[in-house]
Amino acid sequence: VKLAAALVHDPSLVLLDEPFNGLDPRQRLHMMRLLEERVAEGTAVLLSSHILEEIANVASNILVVLAGRLAATGDYRTLRRLMTDRPHTVRLRSSADRLLAAALMQESSVLGVEVDNSGVIVRATDYSALSLAIAPVAQRIGCTLYEVQVTDESLEHVFAYLVAR
Repeated sequence: VKLAAALVHDPSLVLLDEPFNGLDPRQRLHMMRLLEERVAEGTAVLLSSHILEEIANVASNILVVLAGRLAATGDYRTLRRLMTDRPHTVRLRSSADRLLAAALMQESSVLGVEVDNSGVIVRATDYSALSLAIAPVAQRIGCTLYEVQVTDESLEHVFAYLVAR
């Protein structure tokens, strides 16, 4: 009811604190759609939440506040790529995991590889260099890629890395 009262006057800015708290899954989806519609109509929406997964789903720009100070701002994927002090982790599945792992070890950005039942886990210093190298390396060794998944590019990981600094 309070949200409806706040929106009825068509404000240019809406501030929300924990807007998804206490909502069931259907209500959460409805709230997300409502906020997306308001943003599409030109309303600036600033929301605070401890449920990072939901923030990642609705926010185009995040502000991370730690101990009352602004720690980072921007798209969390971009923020993650700028964190060069933390290795980037990518999981690969291919037709020849061990061969792919050995070939990727030759790349200068690769810190290490691990082969397990789910594929190859690659840790690299430079995400861009790794992402540009994966397909050509696989093609060179005659390997088919089935899956490439960045495993540490989430808002939760970005927040955890910032907190650990």
